[in-house]
Amino acid sequence: MTEAPDTAELTRAALDVPDQFARRMRTDDAAMDSARGGQSALRTSLDEVRGAAGSQRALLAERSSGNATDNAVGTARSLDDEVQALLDESMEIEDAVAEAAEALKVGQVDNDRVREEIIQEIGRTMKAVAAARQTPPVPEGGQAAVRELMVGLQRKIADLTGESADISDRTLSTLTGIAGSLGRDSGSTSASAAGTEVASSFNAQGAGGGGGAGSGGGGGAVSAGGGGAVTKPRLPVAIPPQPGTGVKVNLPDGSTVEAPNETAAKAVRAAISQLGVPYVWGGTSRGVGLDCSGLTMTSYGEAGLDIPRLAQEQTVGAEVPSQDQLLPGDLVVWSGHVAMVVGDGQMIEAGDPVQIGPIRTTNAGQSFVGFYRPTG
Repeated sequence: MTEAPDTAELTRAALDVPDQFARRMRTDDAAMDSARGGQSALRTSLDEVRGAAGSQRALLAERSSGNATDNAVGTARSLDDEVQALLDESMEIEDAVAEAAEALKVGQVDNDRVREEIIQEIGRTMKAVAAARQTPPVPEGGQAAVRELMVGLQRKIADLTGESADISDRTLSTLTGIAGSLGRDSGSTSASAAGTEVASSFNAQGAGGGGGAGSGGGGGAVSAGGGGAVTKPRLPVAIPPQPGTGVKVNLPDGSTVEAPNETAAKAVRAAISQLGVPYVWGGTSRGVGLDCSGLTMTSYGEAGLDIPRLAQEQTVGAEVPSQDQLLPGDLVVWSGHVAMVVGDGQMIEAGDPVQIGPIRTTNAGQSFVGFYRPTG
């Protein structure tokens, strides 16, 4: 009989990823407080300078006249404007520091929760393994039960590890967004913000980058996975289904399409049922909150097919060689985002909220990986 791993050894291995992310998100609270305090003191000093300059300008204007005085008053007013700009910038920096500190603390709490879940899951499973080993004849009894328990544990650890990765990437992406927003005119909009850009998310374990805010073809901003390089897998080419073998799916606009098989049809129907569900980083709660890979994974799960948790790992089944060969249920995969084809040139993705839009292959800051048919 194959022995189950030692509990301590298994725990160390299972906690490796959450512990790595905990180190990445560790903060120096004293330094954060010092930075905020320094910005506050700077604003107080600048405010005093502005007040003194304003008083001097008013006194100068009141007691003198002529071009020299007008020039002096104008210079003082310019100085006042510059001081105000510095005050605004100081406030923006202090707010950014506070926001960053909050994001890091939330990330730490979430990661600690996942870490504790892994420990508890290992503890429960190993107790069950010990009990199964007592099944007569001891010590050979319960072999099948032990194997089943260990397989289930590995799957659970993989799911929780993926969740920890999502938490880390979400936190780091939030920090990147905060840093990028400093000094940006809040009233301006990027010329490329409309169209094909997709906001960054945390479905890419250990990956960096990601795009900015964007649109997914309707509704609000679409959220997607963080960037990062992805190696394109070598998979067989999807075989077109025989005529007349497709399974009909009714789309929300009243049109009817044909999926290549019943599993793909069920996955599309399951995805469409989530239209309007809010976007939630790392979300896998149907009807409550979903991220991009959470939508596709749970939809295929409802159809009876398990696919990986992370977006860039959902390149499974077979590759669809070109966009004109896409069928309902196929996945459109980037380095950190994924969407599901519903047919008629459209795809469904977890934006904010879950929405349907035209099929595209561009995604800001990310590499397009390809089209895939999980059902082969």
